[in-house]
Amino acid sequence: MPVLLEGTAVVIRNDALDRCLDGGASSFHTIAPNAMSFGDGELSQASFMSSRDAELFREKLILMGLRDDEGSPEVVVVDAHNHTVNPACDWLQLMEYKGNLIASLVGNDSDVVVAPESWDPDAGPSLQHMSADEVNERLEFLRRDERVDVYRDKETGQLLYSARLHATPDELFEQAADIILGNMRHPGHPPPTESIQCQIREAIGMLQQLVSQGMDTWRVWFLLGKGWHAVDRTPRSITSFERALAVADTESEPVVYKELAGVLLESGDSNRACQIGEKAVAIRPRDVELLGNLAIAYLLDGRIESAVKSLEHALSIAPDDKTNLFLKSKVDAVLCGIIPAPSTLAELEGRRESKGPPAPKMHQYNWVNRMMRRLLKRR
Repeated sequence: MPVLLEGTAVVIRNDALDRCLDGGASSFHTIAPNAMSFGDGELSQASFMSSRDAELFREKLILMGLRDDEGSPEVVVVDAHNHTVNPACDWLQLMEYKGNLIASLVGNDSDVVVAPESWDPDAGPSLQHMSADEVNERLEFLRRDERVDVYRDKETGQLLYSARLHATPDELFEQAADIILGNMRHPGHPPPTESIQCQIREAIGMLQQLVSQGMDTWRVWFLLGKGWHAVDRTPRSITSFERALAVADTESEPVVYKELAGVLLESGDSNRACQIGEKAVAIRPRDVELLGNLAIAYLLDGRIESAVKSLEHALSIAPDDKTNLFLKSKVDAVLCGIIPAPSTLAELEGRRESKGPPAPKMHQYNWVNRMMRRLLKRR
């Protein structure tokens, strides 16, 4: 039987679904993206308000194994407004009735149309089509309700609703930020559990999608650096932080330098970590957290006197800072020959004094999280 097409429709041969979909064409509803998805015995279709959503659904079907060869595709996109079929095929026939576009397999002579129960054949299409210029001129954006954008037609006052099946770039960025900032790995500490790493890899994929779309900002690269570090891909983490610095603005540079220095220390490159830490302190010379982290880099690089000077400066600004006081006790013990100089973050953070609580962590993640949350609001 013929099927109703509206907006931009993805039309699929059922024999292709029988080959590629578990359960065959009768299981199309399990992957159908919206309520405007249905079929007959020969074709299945999904109608979209957004042509981009239609293309993405078609790409999903191709990844499942449907052919998109020129001349013999098994899935096509039909624009119900101008009746174009892409790519062209010889198995689909289109008909129009009172502005409604109807499709069937070539040779099907049935006059019964498969459509939603609410369809009124005499009312015309329910999905309104506008060109990009008409959208810009006539429509005023009002709000976003979950996955639906609400517009007002300036000429008629009518509210129009556009369903979005895919997240916007801002939404992708926020989702990725929530995952990565919520599961940050401390330099010198083991990666999170495999299940958490799976979530982080998904977030990395979101960020890489944004990069492929031209979002070349320090925030995206910074999160990629944090994400790659969390899944134990140190070289890619360092490369991402370096790219973040290349495109960063002055205000954001300290947090990028700070995280890059931590990963460099973890990888054993304490000399470069010192250089990076010095650049961060040059931007914010009275930041006691940056001064403390620079002291750690100096200490692990064997530059004890430089570590002493950095800590003295930090403690002159904030005398009661517990982390820097602990670091000073470590440096003093090294200078007195009580303990050997630590060469790794694990050695520094894993030691305990003979009495007292465990060593506090280096200045790190609450500060980063607060800084990132604040800076993300300025995107």
